[in-house]
Amino acid sequence: MKPCVASDETTLPAEEQAAQEETHPQSAQEEPAEQAAQELTEERRAAVRARNAFVRAADDALTDIRQRSYEGKLTTSSRWKKLSMQPTDMDAREFEEQLLLYIEQHDHAKDEPAMGKLVAPKPLSVQLEGQELSEDDPVPELDVSDIALIYGKKGIYLYSLALMSHSYAHALFQTAESSDVSTFVDVVRSESRIYPRPVAADTFMNVPYLWSVKKTLSVYERVVQSDSFSDIQMVRTSLGTPYFYSTLYLSDAQGKALAEWYGVEKGLNP
Repeated sequence: MKPCVASDETTLPAEEQAAQEETHPQSAQEEPAEQAAQELTEERRAAVRARNAFVRAADDALTDIRQRSYEGKLTTSSRWKKLSMQPTDMDAREFEEQLLLYIEQHDHAKDEPAMGKLVAPKPLSVQLEGQELSEDDPVPELDVSDIALIYGKKGIYLYSLALMSHSYAHALFQTAESSDVSTFVDVVRSESRIYPRPVAADTFMNVPYLWSVKKTLSVYERVVQSDSFSDIQMVRTSLGTPYFYSTLYLSDAQGKALAEWYGVEKGLNP
């Protein structure tokens, strides 16, 4: 008779092992893993669909910005809420914040004169034309390289630098912010810095300002009285036409000489 040997493992007879395997097949043991994998797949699918919805809504908003820039209009981020441009499962405020964050975190245009030629990207629907994508196929990232932002006291303004010049965008911005003095100073400094050249008083008679020369001179007087913009100077040509320049970028001699050139001599030498 063989002695009994103590063991932590109990060996079942072959018949009982077969019965247990039949009752609890290996596939049943794998069910939790398969279920987890399926749940991850569903979670991933939901994430892709949510991102696609955001990207398509954002593309509509960007297309609107570009169209308005082409028409000579700035766009405020609050417009997206007003037009309910957000996806159906996203709050309007959340969409505004997410889209602004998306633009800020991606390669976008700086709010300054463009260096070289910029081209506005085509809408996503045009880019994907002819492609068969299911709801679960991720759509590509959006190109915001032409979108510039201006942060004002009344809101955040956006425009396409490919479809609107920096100087015109800032003219609209200052007008929207309802500050004649800021508008005047910004235009004079920008013209003196970028081109460089002084600004004729009748320049402000054009869109978007629509100021009379009398109003422009009145605004200049307010600039002088404020003592906050000592760099802004006025000079008159030999014909008496008032011009304005900034001594931050042009000397008095340059300001006077350029005013005479643009106001008098250029017309005599076409």
